[in-house]
Amino acid sequence: MLTSKQLGQVFTIGSIFLVLSSTILLLLVGVDDNYITHENASDFLFVGDSYEEARNYSCPANTSRLENFAVHGEKAGAIPKRIHILVPSKCVSKEQAEHLYLWKLNGYSLEFHDEEAASLLLSKPRKEFPSLRDQISCIFDSMFRTEIVKLLLLWDYGGVVVDENTAPGDILRQSNMIRDTDDALILFRGDSPMLFYTYFMAASSEHPVIYMLIQKTCADIFMQYTDRAFVPSQEQRKGEYLSFISKHIFYNRTEMTGIRSVYEAMNRRITLVNITSYDTNSYFRNSTTQQPISLLSTLNYDKYECLPLPWNTQNGQNTMESLLRLVQPQHVSCPDGLYYIQDVINYDSVSQRWKIPKIIHFTSKTRCVTKVFADNIKSWHFDGYSIFLHDDGAVKRLLSENWSDFPLLKDAVNCITSGGGFADMWRYLIIWEYGGIYTDIDNIPGPWLGNGTIIKDTDDAFFEIEAAKFPSQYFFASSPRHPVMYMTIQNTIQRLFTEQNIVRQYVPFVTGPGALKWGIHYTIGNAYVIQGSYPTFDSQRSITLVGNRTTAMRRNYINRGIVPSMKDEYAAMNMTHYHFAGRQTELPQKACLEILHEMNLQGKYSKLLGVNRLAS
Repeated sequence: MLTSKQLGQVFTIGSIFLVLSSTILLLLVGVDDNYITHENASDFLFVGDSYEEARNYSCPANTSRLENFAVHGEKAGAIPKRIHILVPSKCVSKEQAEHLYLWKLNGYSLEFHDEEAASLLLSKPRKEFPSLRDQISCIFDSMFRTEIVKLLLLWDYGGVVVDENTAPGDILRQSNMIRDTDDALILFRGDSPMLFYTYFMAASSEHPVIYMLIQKTCADIFMQYTDRAFVPSQEQRKGEYLSFISKHIFYNRTEMTGIRSVYEAMNRRITLVNITSYDTNSYFRNSTTQQPISLLSTLNYDKYECLPLPWNTQNGQNTMESLLRLVQPQHVSCPDGLYYIQDVINYDSVSQRWKIPKIIHFTSKTRCVTKVFADNIKSWHFDGYSIFLHDDGAVKRLLSENWSDFPLLKDAVNCITSGGGFADMWRYLIIWEYGGIYTDIDNIPGPWLGNGTIIKDTDDAFFEIEAAKFPSQYFFASSPRHPVMYMTIQNTIQRLFTEQNIVRQYVPFVTGPGALKWGIHYTIGNAYVIQGSYPTFDSQRSITLVGNRTTAMRRNYINRGIVPSMKDEYAAMNMTHYHFAGRQTELPQKACLEILHEMNLQGKYSKLLGVNRLAS
């Protein structure tokens, strides 16, 4: 048996042998001194790729397994010197591997993330993005899934994300573009129109620019349901976000002419590098591989499977009882000169015999209105129809519900600051959920509306073409859960997220007729159409349009503008906030996404914004 002294000598000799053999092996294979081996890199290994996983991961014949590389000092600056590349699988062709390894830049770690790692990243619960898991659960467009994963990598870990089918040009390989003091870095061309290079982005972890890009990308996911010809490209969308962020949040100029400029906002910095004077190929080169790297895959199901179907199921008893719980009508004594509006309840107004329920919805701050408006509402008492007036309390209850169909709605309502904006979002939601007719309280039926009989039992959605030649927002009708309402709500959320000042927003564009117009555009491919019936992107659903500019101006279908003094009538009902949006001096005059960043991460404004602005 060996003594303790002999055992110690054996251990020492063995250790020396291991060190010498490892050194000789490194010299033989020529590993860069800047890089460390997997065996010595336990502190540098990245999520989803432990050494044991790498060692046991086998690839098919004629493919190579992508290996991560880690370097010492990658966290020396604000932005980690770590390059992230997304790949469907870490088993790639040798040609693809050679292309991807071109991103092994001096001083930078290189990490590859496959489908499994992406799924882990997306499944992570996040208080800063409370709706994210709901949003991504039904992504069938690979572009959106890949885009969100790349942004989450920057949000969680910081570093650089690059396009998997580009390679670094000479300038990127030879220069230290990202400085230790940079907090986020984006490349752009300053010539007109300004073009941002979104296939190379760098940021420190939890940077507000990345927060905004994630939220805005989630707000765009609804576009996957419509025809690609109707929507901007991925690069156009992302470029527009970055242009918006740089112009309206991080500084207030409309042109960027310097080669390298640093701006501050939200206690963070963003560096914009103008590469206009250089050949783009000096920064990036396209892949020369015969087979490009594909995007991440998505769930294998019909693209309409995740829409809230069935869209046209309705039950009269359930609908009426649900509406009564929502509206909660309670008779009150109105001040002198105001009249109480009593709802009309007809359980037979919802039937499988017709698609659009015979329910008419109005909204007002309270149930006490002036005589002019009371008479207007009475003119809509059609045979067989129910009538509901929704006051601020009912609007607040609807907007406060947990809308699983619209996960971002709970954030978006915090960027609505006017009564008109709340009324816009409410009208889309009430028709989405219950169906029926919405009309402004200053409208009365025109002679051609025929007490509602112009709406046929087979009509799925019904609009008048207004004087501006697109479908009306002051009056429309639809069956429950119609694609046009889905697209309009999603488009309204999208517009709110790009609002640069929540106090000074132009309501008709952000939540009003402009939002509905583009909701129709995304649904049928064009908002400027002539009278007729049009199929939606779901061929089982349709939209009917009547009239034209002339009939709208003659008020043949809807008689508008009959109230002599709207301002005085609204003032009498304490509804001045509906006509004087943007005068709330106590509210923060910031961009919507900046507000949401401060609310979700710092807990600000929770009692000041959102549905709290509505009376209970």
